[in-house]
Amino acid sequence: MAGTDTGVTPGSRTPVLPVLAVGAFAIGTDTFVVAGVLPEVASDLHASLADTGWVSTVFALTYAVLAPVLGALTGRLERRAVLLISLTGFVLGNAASALAPTLGLLLAARIATAASAALYIPAASATAGFLAAPERRGRALAVVLGGLSAATVAGVPFGTWLAADVDWRATFWMLAGLGAACAVAVALCLPQVRLPGAPGLAARLAPARNLQVLLTVVTTLLFMTGGYLALTYIGAVLAPATGGDGTTLALLLLVFGVTATAGTVLGGRATDRWGATPVLTVALVGLAVVLGTLPYSRDGQGGAVIAMALWGLAAMATQPPQQHRLFTISPGSGPLLLSLNSSATFAGISLGGFLGGQLIAHGGADGLDTLGPAGAGLVVLAVLLAPAVARTARGGAGAAGKGAADASRTTADRT
Repeated sequence: MAGTDTGVTPGSRTPVLPVLAVGAFAIGTDTFVVAGVLPEVASDLHASLADTGWVSTVFALTYAVLAPVLGALTGRLERRAVLLISLTGFVLGNAASALAPTLGLLLAARIATAASAALYIPAASATAGFLAAPERRGRALAVVLGGLSAATVAGVPFGTWLAADVDWRATFWMLAGLGAACAVAVALCLPQVRLPGAPGLAARLAPARNLQVLLTVVTTLLFMTGGYLALTYIGAVLAPATGGDGTTLALLLLVFGVTATAGTVLGGRATDRWGATPVLTVALVGLAVVLGTLPYSRDGQGGAVIAMALWGLAAMATQPPQQHRLFTISPGSGPLLLSLNSSATFAGISLGGFLGGQLIAHGGADGLDTLGPAGAGLVVLAVLLAPAVARTARGGAGAAGKGAADASRTTADRT
């Protein structure tokens, strides 16, 4: 049974994907819930909203830097062990976050949590991609990513409500408990899985120099930065519609989460049917429209509901095609390539939070209204870049085919 220790082979129907999605749910809740609890954290720690935004920014930046490094360093390790190490650190990091008495110590705890989280999503995605049959790979990746979407449906709204109604520290204690439950599920349910032919560190890093890989992750960086200019500060952005009420904000985040789940599922199925680039392009165009019209939709509850619904649908529909494009470039380098995509994702979250904070701090009374249109501009750049990846892939395939033909002619001449 090449590639595993337990007889699990690619394309098998071993029901492990839901288990991987449970861990993604925990990581996703921790990643996205901070946007909903920032006002409570700022008030309790006597910090400005812009300064407290670093709670989200340092988490994302740490994840962005460490995801490809840890993905490369742990590529030879058995996947279940990697996932358990990640979840253990996740539990300890969230417990430290809940106990942090100052903003500085909270930032340190978030860095530690992000370092653990950086291991999980790439390892889980690579495992799902390896176990799935090629024709169902998009759907398998969508199941794992569905854990992230489910976090926006259940975890983020509940965590936001908990912070508003009880205390923001209770949200981090909830995450620590959720991570512990996930670790138990992974330990009991996931078989041992080793990806085939794990190369050395230099060989695993080689695909990072591929132009197709570079263009793909830059596309991710652009649209994630665009989205998180506003999403990092969503509580303040939607204040005109919510009146500052945490329960109303939680309900709007629930709307976002429900449609985000639908977007992940539809994105995975559409990728299997029509290909990654067309699906990604449609999703990005929709995201740009939502962000560009955000200044007009955030003033009333009806507009906010529509905006959050379309935002969740478009944003999460981008993920399966992006991961599918990377996994297709080099399946054997799956952990590294998916780590690079995760790195670009969290670099975008970090950069979006930082730039959004600058727009708020220096934009005066209209600062919040600039977040959506500025983000839409970055998403438009991603729309323009996405087809270049497909052209690069076709050019590479043509060059490879020509090289094979030349090699065949040379062999024939010699004989």
